[in-house]
Amino acid sequence: MTQRLYEEDAYLKEFDAVVTGCTEKGGRYRIALDRSAFFPEGGGQSGDRGYLVLSDGTRIDVSDTHGQEEDVFVICQDPVRPGERVHGVLDWDYRFDRMQNHSGEHIVSGLIHSRFGYHNVGFHMSADRVTIDLDGEIPEEGLAELERRANEIIWENHMVHTQVCTCEEAKNIEYRSKKELSGMIRVVTIDGADVCACCGTHVRSTGEIGIIKLLSHEKFKGGVRMEMMSGRWAFRYLCQIYRQNHEVSMQLSSRMLETGGAALRLVEENARLKGELIAMRYAQIDRKAAQLEGAGDVLLFVPGADAVTAQKLTAKVMETCGGAVFSFAGSDEDGYKYAAGWKGNDLKELVREMNASLGGRGGGKPFFQQGSVTSARDQIERFLRGKYPELSVDNL
Repeated sequence: MTQRLYEEDAYLKEFDAVVTGCTEKGGRYRIALDRSAFFPEGGGQSGDRGYLVLSDGTRIDVSDTHGQEEDVFVICQDPVRPGERVHGVLDWDYRFDRMQNHSGEHIVSGLIHSRFGYHNVGFHMSADRVTIDLDGEIPEEGLAELERRANEIIWENHMVHTQVCTCEEAKNIEYRSKKELSGMIRVVTIDGADVCACCGTHVRSTGEIGIIKLLSHEKFKGGVRMEMMSGRWAFRYLCQIYRQNHEVSMQLSSRMLETGGAALRLVEENARLKGELIAMRYAQIDRKAAQLEGAGDVLLFVPGADAVTAQKLTAKVMETCGGAVFSFAGSDEDGYKYAAGWKGNDLKELVREMNASLGGRGGGKPFFQQGSVTSARDQIERFLRGKYPELSVDNL
């Protein structure tokens, strides 16, 4: 049985212990301690990391912490013999990040339960954010108010209380819980925000959380899945957003709080110019089709264009040239998208051979085939000239 020091003092960073067991599993060792400040994975919070210092000064890294019944195991790459006295040191930044985010999640889940009556039915803490699953839908307009109130709880610096009580004592406490509990129940109370049964580690007061930022909100299994960050995670995330927005403001020659409008104007201008470019390209295709009237078999290259351009060019020219048309859009570096057409004829066998020879793939109707090849322009020309000796080669 392990004495769980983190339950007595979540801020304990170092401790002394005796190894009570060591077993190997999957190339790693599960080392049981008689007392531990390392928190084992549970309740949505990941297990602690850090290291052990042996009596001879050897340091062994702890990559994770698990719990099983009454014991707490640290996961290490090296074994430690039972009876060895060790000094445990937590990766405090790793732990405190999770304390901030676990306490932040309690505030948000508690406020949602109080305001909407929904329950937190799923909670997961990843490497840089928290995911909460709720059994009801929150209106979009309610998110800003929820985030504002959650941060007010932080600014008001409420105390975070932890108490352990029996099931009988717990009957007199109105608390949140995902499941029916038995035995001794640990209840975490955040004044003004939440009362919840929880085995995790928490900050002493809400001011230590620093900030709460809601990231996303989507429908999930009849309810809502939310992502959020608290504390240092949220600070780093907001700093990244600031840096990116600063770069955008410089590129758009706009003020930091006006980048949205500047970006919208850029998108609208881009759409207008794209429309003009498409109209010019289609007019160019019409002119090329007129120029190639009666030209017979034709191979056309359109540098830097896309598959749609190749398709429209082939469709137009095959109406006027009186032969087979092959249009290739792209470049030697990026490969080519092609469209092949021959009015009233079957190109399937030829295109199948072309794909095999030029590293291509594609298909379609017998008289109109499309796909892509990885070969260079000179290889494409050489192959098609071998099939059509009178082939005309041109650019759009």
